[in-house]
Amino acid sequence: MADKKYRVLLLFGYPGCGKGTQGNVLAGMPNLYHLAMGDIFRGLDKESDIGMEFMSYATKGQLVPDELTVRVWRQHVEERIAARDINPNYHILMLDGIPRTPSQVEHLSSFIDVLKIIHLKMDDRNRLVQRLKGRAAKSNRPDDAKEEVILNRIKVYENETLPVLECYDPQLIANINADQPPLAVLHDICKALVTVVPAKI
Repeated sequence: MADKKYRVLLLFGYPGCGKGTQGNVLAGMPNLYHLAMGDIFRGLDKESDIGMEFMSYATKGQLVPDELTVRVWRQHVEERIAARDINPNYHILMLDGIPRTPSQVEHLSSFIDVLKIIHLKMDDRNRLVQRLKGRAAKSNRPDDAKEEVILNRIKVYENETLPVLECYDPQLIANINADQPPLAVLHDICKALVTVVPAKI
């Protein structure tokens, strides 16, 4: 893939807007492959060079540098290609959690061709907070149920990740109302993707 970019879809939205739910459902489509950056980080071999480099930041509560994040992502994709889980000529990669900063956009620009950006929008902040509290209770993560922690996560998203959308052509962005039942959200996403995802599989 040195001379060819990966075809990708980007999943964007506030914490709790349903990116994971929709990404997992869409991953059931034969030619879509869902890649969540959080899962990739958690799956690193902590004894490998890149895993130890990641842990040197994670164990100190520091943000993982953009260059390292992109390097981890690229290595993971290359490993999945080598294992024949991903066929770049067949699969479109759905990226969730990357790029998260304008700097990551720049680092990735040589490797990805963005076909569409699915932006799950929720304007009701109270609904977001309630969703996250409910998810935390189901996942047995009491810290995530604290409202001050949730509000901080929302603030970080607004300050660091939302500006990523400004790095792309507005015509690539499909704004989806995420404050609907999940099936209605899925319906709207599918309508946005039908023109960019190949009909033949």
